[in-house]
Amino acid sequence: MKLVIKGDLNPSYAQQLCLIFFPGEKFSEHEERVPGEPTATFTVTDKGDRVSARAVIRYQGKKTEATHTEQTAKWETSKKASRIAAGVAMLGAGSKMFDSTPPWGILTGVRPAKLALAALEKHGDREDVIRELMKEYFVSPKKAALVTDVAIHEADIVKKYGEGTCSLYISIPFCPTRCAYCSFISYATKRLLSLIPEYIVRLKSDLDRIFKVIEASGKRLVTVYIGGGTPTILNEEQLEDLLSAVDSHLKNLSEPLLEYTVEAGRPDTITAEKLAIAVRHGVTRVSINPQTLSDDVLRAIGRRHTAEDFFRAFALAKESGIPHINTDLIAGLPGDTFRSFSDTVDRIAALEPDNITVHTFCVKKSADILSSGVPIYSRTGTETGKCVDYSQLSAAAHGYVPYDIDRQKNSLGNFENVGFAKPGAEGYYNIFIMEEIHDIYAIGAGAVTKLVDRANNRIERIFMPKYPYEYLSMEDIDGVFAKMKLQ
Repeated sequence: MKLVIKGDLNPSYAQQLCLIFFPGEKFSEHEERVPGEPTATFTVTDKGDRVSARAVIRYQGKKTEATHTEQTAKWETSKKASRIAAGVAMLGAGSKMFDSTPPWGILTGVRPAKLALAALEKHGDREDVIRELMKEYFVSPKKAALVTDVAIHEADIVKKYGEGTCSLYISIPFCPTRCAYCSFISYATKRLLSLIPEYIVRLKSDLDRIFKVIEASGKRLVTVYIGGGTPTILNEEQLEDLLSAVDSHLKNLSEPLLEYTVEAGRPDTITAEKLAIAVRHGVTRVSINPQTLSDDVLRAIGRRHTAEDFFRAFALAKESGIPHINTDLIAGLPGDTFRSFSDTVDRIAALEPDNITVHTFCVKKSADILSSGVPIYSRTGTETGKCVDYSQLSAAAHGYVPYDIDRQKNSLGNFENVGFAKPGAEGYYNIFIMEEIHDIYAIGAGAVTKLVDRANNRIERIFMPKYPYEYLSMEDIDGVFAKMKLQ
């Protein structure tokens, strides 16, 4: 896609606006327009007390445009006024081009609940927040109500566990197979899986370092999250070794954890013994993720397990005594239909896990499925919107509340990912990582430590090496942990 910007407008933000109507597009840097290539032109004019924006779209022989003006004083800065004006102009031009209005209006970030939380602090009233989201950001009534309800459920947790607390993330970037849509740093080849024993040794050494950093910070550790990848790809001996190492540090805490999570996402990696090990070491939450209960769709997306494997693993988890079980579903998977997805939702709800997370299918640039020739991106999401709506209605009918929400670029129909929980069973770490309310220390390949300065609205990110073999050969590891202590 060709993007032209005239005036002061952040190019990254302009691209996000374009992706609302052109999901999956890449942005060209060449000067000349390629025949058939969609083009978007933004013209932003700052007149001091107001900012005007004009958006023009050219696509398939058709041209649409719209203009909008915002008062600078309303948004405190001309840059914010420019963003809003450009967003409304693009919304107008895109809606004319495709004769449809996106449900999330001009909201482009991955964290819509942050905006709703800020509005909630300002207004204190649910209906006022909904009205603001609809009026200022053109969010549909349904989505405005959804994100406001999430913010209401998050508000008390955010206030209580912000300052003076922190979390720990431990990365296990290995999987039994690579899903066709996956963009995470996860590995499934025999050669890479052979690194696991050495990787565990390195993690144990870094656990010693990171707990010294946490102790020096003076902050209370409230959640530990072991994710990936698929942590339960570790065999029983390896899992025992890792959790024992974590346990040796947790026993020194002055206050118990709120939550201790191990992702067990692949049902085919779960055994009764692994779950018993987790229980023995105080794990309070596991994720068992079917994604769908259609075996045909599972095969198509590269999952090695079946629906029956999921039911077996779920039953083992219930029998193990793990307090909280989360199940993840994906709406809009290739080959899935409204009928098969709604059947999945019904069958999962009947099991009554205390957490259900419903993602919208989203493919990023490194996913294998992009080279398969299978049509992926859809502006409207075809049946995906019906699937998302059904999951939310079903969750409410079964006593779940929405407590966590995020949105990803290039998701089908620009729909959202929502975490639902039985009251009192919300996943704390999910809220902490999404709303960025406190420090999250991270170790392992691909892990990112986030040090949050809420007073100055600043986040410092410290990156571990992306790939396992880089992580294992990293020389200046002490320097990385020293940097964490200095922030």
